[in-house]
Amino acid sequence: MTAAHEQLYLRTLRALSAAGVPFVGLGTFALRRQCPQLPRRLVADCDLQLPPDVAVLNHLTELLQAAGWQVTLWEVPVQLPLAAAALAGKYYLRARRAGAVLDCTYEHDSLSWPAFQANSHYHEGLPLMRTAAILQQKAQIGRPRDLALLDWWRQTIGPLPELGDPG
Repeated sequence: MTAAHEQLYLRTLRALSAAGVPFVGLGTFALRRQCPQLPRRLVADCDLQLPPDVAVLNHLTELLQAAGWQVTLWEVPVQLPLAAAALAGKYYLRARRAGAVLDCTYEHDSLSWPAFQANSHYHEGLPLMRTAAILQQKAQIGRPRDLALLDWWRQTIGPLPELGDPG
């Protein structure tokens, strides 16, 4: 992630929040907001979790498109209004702008929308998943880039926090 992408993500998330779009920031971008020493090179994109509500997803898409983001569903550009049947089983919308990628997940295999909300807090005015929950997800998923991030955390910050830890 570049500094320009980071600023674009922040502007976009603040605009979505101001417009009343319910979301929780998660993944490495949300982790960097809470741990600024995390190198940008470890952040590939910006991930959001949203409720599985077609009205919310239509509002999100409308706002993103108006801001110049190209929104797709499995690489196919979306047209408004979105239909619940077309979204089912597809998990996320992807938005791209100037090389930045915003993944907007609305279906999740292991956590419900209320669970995401319960594991989040407001940081810098944005709803973000708590640090311990992000790190726990990365450990469970275990992709090479997730493991590299966890190694960086242990070497630079220290032991991984427990889910009950504040933050």
